[in-house]
Amino acid sequence: MRFSSLLFAGLCVAAGAAQASSCTFQKIYWARTSATGQIVVGASFGTVRSADRGKTWEAISGAPVLAAGVTAESFVHTGADGVQLATRATGHRRHLVRKAGAGGPWTRVDLDFGGSPAPYNVVLVGAQGHTLYFIGGEDSQQWGVQAAALYRASGGKADKLVDLDQAVSNESPPFFVGDDGSMAYASRNKLWVSFAAGANWTMIDGQSLTTVPWTECYKAT
Repeated sequence: MRFSSLLFAGLCVAAGAAQASSCTFQKIYWARTSATGQIVVGASFGTVRSADRGKTWEAISGAPVLAAGVTAESFVHTGADGVQLATRATGHRRHLVRKAGAGGPWTRVDLDFGGSPAPYNVVLVGAQGHTLYFIGGEDSQQWGVQAAALYRASGGKADKLVDLDQAVSNESPPFFVGDDGSMAYASRNKLWVSFAAGANWTMIDGQSLTTVPWTECYKAT
């Protein structure tokens, strides 16, 4: 009995210590790239730029501020021909849909993954002309979809661009593709970039962008 009482007391002390501290975390909001190797990243600690493919970073000011509160799953692309593409859910599963024009019905977009298993969930994150970009992955308890990979689809055929290990952020559009073919996928604390039209991807850890500690915990006084 005495052992049980001591164990219970110890658990209470540990719980109290846990409640007496709080942590703050830095996060990446968005990223922009160019084929010349430049990267601009907007984050909670400010805006930074790299001119050498992410090897070194400098703080900058005057960069455009992107609207927050846009979820990846609310992204809708409207092509020059008026065709709209978006993500819709059926039960617990998400897939791509298209609409030929205003007032028309949404129909599911079926893609050929070249013999590979299709992702359980598909979420549209970008488009350029008739080329779609989407993430595929499983359900996530914290976010809607735990991203496993970034894909590109054109002409009904899909190919995987890069493996991911971060969930879709619900704070800003995670994907960028430039007119020069450079690309970036931004999660909360990691960044993936390609300067060669979807080839030769590099993963950049968020802490390398700043000298500010990525995680800081404080004890309440």
